[in-house]
Amino acid sequence: MPLPVTVSESQLAEAAARPLPEIGTTARVLLACARETLSADQAEHIRALCAQVQDWERFIQQAEFRMIVPLVHRHLRALPDGSVPADVLDQLKARTRRAAMQNLAMIAVHHRLVRDVLEPLGVPYLFFKGPSLAYRYYRDPGLRQFRDIDLLIPRQFMVKVGQRVREVGFRSHKHPAWSTDDGLRFLQRFVGMMDWVSPEGVLVEMPSSLDGDWDRLPTDEMIAQAESVDIGGLRVPVPPDADFLCYLCKHHSRHHWARLHWIADLNAILAHPEFDLDAVRQRARQRGFERTVEAALALQRAAAAPEPWRANFSDPFAHELFRHCLLNLEGDFEQELALRESFPATSIDIDVSRRRRRHRLTRNLHRFKPRSEDFIQRPLPARWHSLYYILRPFLFMSRRPDVSVGPD
Repeated sequence: MPLPVTVSESQLAEAAARPLPEIGTTARVLLACARETLSADQAEHIRALCAQVQDWERFIQQAEFRMIVPLVHRHLRALPDGSVPADVLDQLKARTRRAAMQNLAMIAVHHRLVRDVLEPLGVPYLFFKGPSLAYRYYRDPGLRQFRDIDLLIPRQFMVKVGQRVREVGFRSHKHPAWSTDDGLRFLQRFVGMMDWVSPEGVLVEMPSSLDGDWDRLPTDEMIAQAESVDIGGLRVPVPPDADFLCYLCKHHSRHHWARLHWIADLNAILAHPEFDLDAVRQRARQRGFERTVEAALALQRAAAAPEPWRANFSDPFAHELFRHCLLNLEGDFEQELALRESFPATSIDIDVSRRRRRHRLTRNLHRFKPRSEDFIQRPLPARWHSLYYILRPFLFMSRRPDVSVGPD
């Protein structure tokens, strides 16, 4: 049942009345492996499930897609001999080594960004997710697969940082127009996000906000209150613990918990000896993330059960999120996109009247706000960027379907 942007509680309850889907053997094994350590019962549960796996090639592909190959390799190699075919363990080992090499490349890019870009410019910044998360919360950071580097910078520094990373050999992601000065000024003014690719091929995403238009996690405040973590001998600033978990729960809910390394992250964070759940809950109430954080905690508990589809939830929002998580375990990226379209979960904590007001403004004013595709279709010098407010309807009507879009 598609849900509108402004979801009412009755609509949410009706949607959550549907039963949780029972997942297959491969998804059950992978979900059980999404943690650093296993109890004896959990290990035995995985061993029994492995005996039922029919297609090991698909199993390996799914482990890669869910981004938990190192964790899967660690847990399966520890099972009694014969539990998993030897060639499967060999393939997982090879992919784990490849992931380790990719992780090292990302750590090197961290060092280069700080040494060659951020420190020389004196730009305030935070690293979040990716390697900074692994080194902060995992006992063995090598067990965390990374897709990219996430770097938060204040919006007013985007042009300066973009010009500098361009000078040291980075290229813009998706379209070369974004590396021009005019493109950088468009991104800073209208988008608030940049994507760059290092010479090694590492994607670096540079947002200017952790909460977009809702602004519950002000960038300047996050940077001023930053903590720090050591990444391969480099000390870098990271968001405060409680604020970071609020952000993480919001981000993963937006993607409907479609990747298992996010479940593994939640398990690692909650198991960390310095984790303070009371402080997180207090901060979630202050920031306006209470329901999202509580739903994520309920989801984490449900994911640990041998038969997760039997879980019960007191909040229909938590039920619906976990239902989507299980659906994603049997689907692909298109499945995730469909769920994101039908149920925009990130606004659930926002006051209903504010959500409706934002929906009306978005619906009525969105057609006039300049978008990335407008600049790609008709690049204009920065001094003329205001003209996009007038040109946008005409650009939209004449747009070819293959026009590339940008970071937003």
